[in-house]
Amino acid sequence: MSRTLRKSSTSRALPQEHSCCGVIEKATYDAREKRAKQTKGQPWISLKLMVGVTLGIIGYSVYVYIVRFCVKMIQKRRDGGGSRAAGVALLVIFSILLLWTLWAYLKVVLTPPGFARNHIEKTPRPMFPEPPRPLSYETAEYDLETGDLGQRRRYPSSSTSRSHDLNTSATIGGPSYENIPMRRNGDADHPNEGNRPHAQEPNAGVLDALPHPTTKVMATSRKSNSQPLPKEIEKPTPRISRRPPMVPVLLPEHRYCSIDGIVKPYRAHHCRNCGTCVLKYDHHCPWIGQCVGARNHKFFVNFVQAACVFSVYTFATLLGFTIHAVNSLNGDIDPQEIVVIVLAAVFTLFTAPLLLSHIHLILKGQTTVESMKARVQKNREEQALADVFRFWQIREKRRTKQLWNEEWGSIEKDGNIWWLGSSKKGWLDVMGNSRWGWFLPIGRSLSDGLTYPVNPRFDEQGRWRRRVEWPLELR
Repeated sequence: MSRTLRKSSTSRALPQEHSCCGVIEKATYDAREKRAKQTKGQPWISLKLMVGVTLGIIGYSVYVYIVRFCVKMIQKRRDGGGSRAAGVALLVIFSILLLWTLWAYLKVVLTPPGFARNHIEKTPRPMFPEPPRPLSYETAEYDLETGDLGQRRRYPSSSTSRSHDLNTSATIGGPSYENIPMRRNGDADHPNEGNRPHAQEPNAGVLDALPHPTTKVMATSRKSNSQPLPKEIEKPTPRISRRPPMVPVLLPEHRYCSIDGIVKPYRAHHCRNCGTCVLKYDHHCPWIGQCVGARNHKFFVNFVQAACVFSVYTFATLLGFTIHAVNSLNGDIDPQEIVVIVLAAVFTLFTAPLLLSHIHLILKGQTTVESMKARVQKNREEQALADVFRFWQIREKRRTKQLWNEEWGSIEKDGNIWWLGSSKKGWLDVMGNSRWGWFLPIGRSLSDGLTYPVNPRFDEQGRWRRRVEWPLELR
């Protein structure tokens, strides 16, 4: 009886030990499935909730700064902490920054980012073209009249199908870094590899023609003792090639949205929070209750500029006069001023990096989503280098990256399909030509969000090409 109880208790305890991880994994899987099947956006109240919170924080800060801080100095109260002139000057500057912030905020909240469904008609899903059936000497017939190989009517063998699948995956996306063999001088991919120079290879790139970094290793002779002492020989360092994504992103088949039923314009993405495709989608911002896209990206940058300056001014002035009140004999500290100082510090730490990052992305001609894709490619390359080289081989890693850039170009610019050629063009494309519009929420962006020029370093289907395939003026 006791053994039975022990077995039952043990059998019950084992699922409990693994139930926590199982529940978490199941909840994660269910959340992903639910998000993938989500076709409608969030309710209007949920989207606009943070707008009311933001306006409430601004209103509370205005009350504390004006009523409990500036008015005390203007009225020359004993606990004012400053003169009347100082109070008037602080109030005037604060009011100007407040109007700038509210103006920009209302502009970005009331301006939609641009929705693709309002400009593109619904169409059926474009069908991918069927891949050509593989040819081999076992499955092909030779035509004596034309001299061509013709496909037999029987199906190819299983080995041919497997080789076709490998060739197809290598052609479309390229093999993964884990499947890329280390290349060395003298390695032969086929029997006649060692008899022909690299310059005559049909698929050889600039990277293969460049000199390889070498390391010296010791080789001992296996012959008799009469042979000379061990000598130094040159051995090439293992090297891998850059494998950029080879997905034809410009084809309609890859730009079709099954939820909206449209072929998305260039740089448009589907936002699950809003439930629709957004033109030049950057990110979904809960603070404005909608997405940041082609039509309101400029106003979003104007708002972040104004909010950053407003937060820095509020934090600096309140902190300075509070410290002065603490050092004075009759100074009193208002707890609500301390709360606003903390809020201003938090918003400063939030808006300043956000502003710098968006300026950096605009100058590079990228959105937040596109920068994440470039970051993924960089991480894959770093991992590939870490698999081949040791952590102390910094020079070899740097040399390999230099060879990659000499063959393909840089990832940030040459590898950006929407790179306009200069940082100035990228800035004007988003912020407009008006210098006042770079800071104030006036004017509009130069782009309409529907059409964008493609980087000539990419082909007509959206694949990144090697430098030797670029136009002559860009090489």
